[in-house]
Amino acid sequence: MKFDVRVSLIAVATLLATFLVASAQEKPQEKPQDKPQEQPQGKSQDKPAAAGPIHLQQGWSEATVDRWHFISQGTALIPYEWFVALEQPGQQAGQTALIKAPENLQRLGFLTEPVSATNPDGLAIGLYSTPVDIPDGRHACWKGNWLGLGCAGCHTGQVSYRGQQIRIEGGPAHIDIDAFVGQLVGSITAVLQNQDGAAQRFMARVKAPPADVQSGLQCFGGVLQAAARFNQVVGGNSGDTAGGAGRLDAHGAGLNQLLAGPFRLMTDPADFGETRNYAHLTAPVRYPALWDTPRFSWVLYNASIRQPLTRNIVEALGVLAPIKHDATMITPDVMHGIQMENVVWGQRRLMDLRSPRWPEAILGGLDQKRALRGQLVYLSACANCHEAAPGEAASGSCSEIQIPLVDLRKVGTDPEQATTFNGRRIALSKIGGPDAMSNYKAAEALTGNIAAQWIARSKDNAAGAAEINCGRPNQFRAPLAYRARPLNGIWAMAPYLHNGSVPSLHDLLLPPGQRPKTFYVGNWEFNPDIVGYDMKAQTPGAFLFDTTIRGNSNAGHLYGTDMTEDDRNALIEYLKTL
Repeated sequence: MKFDVRVSLIAVATLLATFLVASAQEKPQEKPQDKPQEQPQGKSQDKPAAAGPIHLQQGWSEATVDRWHFISQGTALIPYEWFVALEQPGQQAGQTALIKAPENLQRLGFLTEPVSATNPDGLAIGLYSTPVDIPDGRHACWKGNWLGLGCAGCHTGQVSYRGQQIRIEGGPAHIDIDAFVGQLVGSITAVLQNQDGAAQRFMARVKAPPADVQSGLQCFGGVLQAAARFNQVVGGNSGDTAGGAGRLDAHGAGLNQLLAGPFRLMTDPADFGETRNYAHLTAPVRYPALWDTPRFSWVLYNASIRQPLTRNIVEALGVLAPIKHDATMITPDVMHGIQMENVVWGQRRLMDLRSPRWPEAILGGLDQKRALRGQLVYLSACANCHEAAPGEAASGSCSEIQIPLVDLRKVGTDPEQATTFNGRRIALSKIGGPDAMSNYKAAEALTGNIAAQWIARSKDNAAGAAEINCGRPNQFRAPLAYRARPLNGIWAMAPYLHNGSVPSLHDLLLPPGQRPKTFYVGNWEFNPDIVGYDMKAQTPGAFLFDTTIRGNSNAGHLYGTDMTEDDRNALIEYLKTL
């Protein structure tokens, strides 16, 4: 997420001062609230919820699903009261639809849900209100509730087939974070310019004292002005590869958010960030599926992080969980806003999440004879790298799945994610740290301090951390390789390869020269024959994926690409059974 360092913020910063002057003149063991007596979804069979998608049996109760969808990990994007009052930018005169409107969020790839106890404003999955009280950067501008983005926003999937929607818990989402942030910036710009009375409507909607809103905007202005100066130095996002629907350069954007633009000394008005720590975003990856990942020996596409707790900490920081940018960042006394108890709860629930089975009643029955032939093809073409499906573990089991690594030169897929993770260095001299060190070792130290600080506070914290970490130490590394995860649930993971550059399983099993070079991403309609989404036609909110752009290559992964069409279809049929 690049809220601090987008070129469009230059205009916002300029306008803000004018506006302010004018205004002055004018789901450990289930806790009681998890209702453990509830049966998992689809107790006897997959059934549709009333007026909603079908929920497959994946080992979670309805209470766990509901809490997972809207639980706060502490990330904070903009003040919440502002968000619910912002209009969609670029509307025709007289139209005042809000950004939070379900149909708008759906165009941005979010999955919308009705009002409930855990979702009082009827927001989309993954969006929530979270309290913030951290005196640093933008988060110093508003003491109160902020809009957050949780794990479920990027890791809840859905497919649609002939009008029936199928929810995939822990599956890859379609959300376009850049487009979402672009709407937030555009709407704030409209308020600052008072386009068609936008400022008055905004102030009338915000449920907060007007003086507090004005003070918050003034503070926000200083942050945006620093961001504008930062952009002028680093060139904004001119060298970025757009992520689009369902993708994000999480590592690159997270580092930019944590250690580049916001990394300024608030006591020095001339300081606008650490430009040496900025890097253009050239390695967007698709949101990965989460089932079985708590048991993986290493996580991320390049198998770079060992411990579950510290992996979740660095993710939360990368999605704008508040942290005080000063010398405490390299000490055991880090000031931050990560909601550690919720992070641990979510990771513990993921230990019970199961991969979704192919829903035959909806997507069509499986051809068992063809699947048996496909199993033989799998043994020949895939089994050297990919386990078919790990044995199902007991609830909370610490049994580990060893994840094979395949060297970049051997697998031949786009190298950007692994190479940028490996090569990026950062400077911490501004707060008394080294002038140059590897980014992943800096992350290892920071997350380790945050984890240790929380664990030391109570025996319950220590027990919770031990339960999810399963003895894995805090280790970050940067191999020039990609992992080969087990293939269970692969039917629900389209598009394929780590960067989402191949639309379907059928396309993946073709030679690279025969794979689509461009296609649209963002359509929910599923094709069970090729096992992937319908990506030939443009739909509202769709993103045009171009495999010729840096970071988007669909080359490599040649395994099985020389097989006959009959064998290819048999293999696909077998993969549906996993």
